[in-house]
Amino acid sequence: MNPQAIRNTLVAVLVAICALPAAPAPVHAQFSPLLMPKADQAPRPEPADRWRLEFSDAADSDGIISFRLWVHEESPMHVDIPIRKGESNVDIAIAVRDALGGRLGNRYTAVLVGGEEVVITARRGSPRFTVELLRDAARDVDVDVERD
Repeated sequence: MNPQAIRNTLVAVLVAICALPAAPAPVHAQFSPLLMPKADQAPRPEPADRWRLEFSDAADSDGIISFRLWVHEESPMHVDIPIRKGESNVDIAIAVRDALGGRLGNRYTAVLVGGEEVVITARRGSPRFTVELLRDAARDVDVDVERD
């Protein structure tokens, strides 16, 4: 084979490979760390003994809900909860309750109220804390965080 024929064959193969359909990539929220202040540099919100998180609407896309937990005199903790398209507000509340309750440990209780709210309470003698919503990347999911 002459060099021109080899070159033409290689070009045809490369074009064919590039034209192949690619498998769909999973949808995940990606955020630049530069857009978010470091946990130890952000201003510390006012702590409380009890916080209420309310979730409304079902997820219309995959995404992540991110929280920062500030326990008095401790380093802040970052918690990401993955959300899948189609999960209801009740499913999301259960996932958040489990993730935040597990991260805070046995000094705090995280309970589901009315199916779509999570109430986190400091047990007697436990330090006050803050729950801060950093981002909600699941489309159509509304998250309200309030001192209770």
